[in-house]
Amino acid sequence: MIKQLSLLIAITCYSFSASAEGFPESISMDGKQLQQCSKTAIKVLKFIDVGQAALFTSDCGKLPNLTSSLQLSFIYHRDFDADDFVEASETLLQRNLTASQYAEIQNELNVFNQSYQSVVEGDRYDIRLNQQGLFLIKNGTPLSHSTSQLLGKHYYQIWFGAKPFNQNLKQALLQTE
Repeated sequence: MIKQLSLLIAITCYSFSASAEGFPESISMDGKQLQQCSKTAIKVLKFIDVGQAALFTSDCGKLPNLTSSLQLSFIYHRDFDADDFVEASETLLQRNLTASQYAEIQNELNVFNQSYQSVVEGDRYDIRLNQQGLFLIKNGTPLSHSTSQLLGKHYYQIWFGAKPFNQNLKQALLQTE
């Protein structure tokens, strides 16, 4: 329970910095190169280091508009249980979607979320969206895939929608360096 609360606090109390390291400058997806457009340190209460986040897209010049091929990556500096990710994603999606929108994706979300695994310091999660759907990748190993473009669109609304869980995170990731 404490870890879940810490994760939810981390999600809502981010501090941002351009000093986050550990991500490549570009990644390959579907034969295309996605450029790292932005990165940020993730801190709770401005001093507890939780991790780092980076946004990769096919055209950083189009930010703040997102392309159809993108990846949001997280490197964790703390341990979190798999259930923490599942509960946080469900809570945040319910907060950002109408009841009917959430109902449309709920079954697909439940299947997608079943593959979350616990993380330890240094682990990396990549959440990738392309024409084949939404992917969850841990330390380079694909864990989950949904062909639902609707789920992918809504899943990214957690960070980039009209009502993101944290406006500062959205702004930090949508700014090019």
